Amino acid sequence: MIRFHILGAGGAVPTPTHNPAAYWVTVDSQSILMDPGPGALVRLVQSGQAPRGVDEIDLVFFTHLHPDHCADLVPLLFALHSPVPVRTDPVQLFGPPGLASYLEKLRDIYGTWIKPRRRSLVVTEIGPGVTVPLPGGGSVRPFQVDHMQDRLSRICLGYRFLDAEGHVAVFSGDTGPCAELNKAATGADLLVVECSTPDHLATPGHMSVSEVGRLCAEARPKQVALTHQYPDAAALDLAALVGKLYDGPVHQAVDGTVFIVPRDTGEKCP
Repeated sequence: MIRFHILGAGGAVPTPTHNPAAYWVTVDSQSILMDPGPGALVRLVQSGQAPRGVDEIDLVFFTHLHPDHCADLVPLLFALHSPVPVRTDPVQLFGPPGLASYLEKLRDIYGTWIKPRRRSLVVTEIGPGVTVPLPGGGSVRPFQVDHMQDRLSRICLGYRFLDAEGHVAVFSGDTGPCAELNKAATGADLLVVECSTPDHLATPGHMSVSEVGRLCAEARPKQVALTHQYPDAAALDLAALVGKLYDGPVHQAVDGTVFIVPRDTGEKCP
């Protein structure tokens, strides 16, 4: 089973219903904090999915290193520096090349304030073609997307999650239209895809409404969740607009929306 809890369905500009990126992804027995943008830890704890607070977190994945996708790394490490968390096993961070250098720059600023008190940090830089195995037989595989970043890392990633039974959930990260996303999304059980702007505000390196519709019409995922919505997009009925180009199930996420694969698990779905 894959459970995709969207803690932040917005972009860099927060609204009451769409805060910056944050996702709590559970693949079989393993939970992953993905793209912890500003306020991610607070929203995770408020969601009820982390009753032990930061002690629930052992894997953190980053698609890229823009602030709205990684700003809560410092609060996470600062929380782990406090005497409250009790776990002693490592915290594992995964992200594109440049993640280790970014962490070193943060250490230059904060020093030992962001050194976990009881847990070590294992930092793994990954890219296309790498598979990260998960307990129980699942895995995470990154693919490169079209979202330029001129500092810290030169590549940005999307992720393909596979559970032990072969179900697939794909997360686009931030990207413009690209062949790698189309390939990863083809036939997926769930596609969680950014839908940042209406067409008239289309921005290179991001997906507009029509671009999402064309992607879905070509890739034919079984279920689509629209996320990373800037205010102008969030104010629209995005599911209806994408539905003009794609006849499958499309849902417009807000903070707290949960998507589950397979959908007949009995938990509440949109």
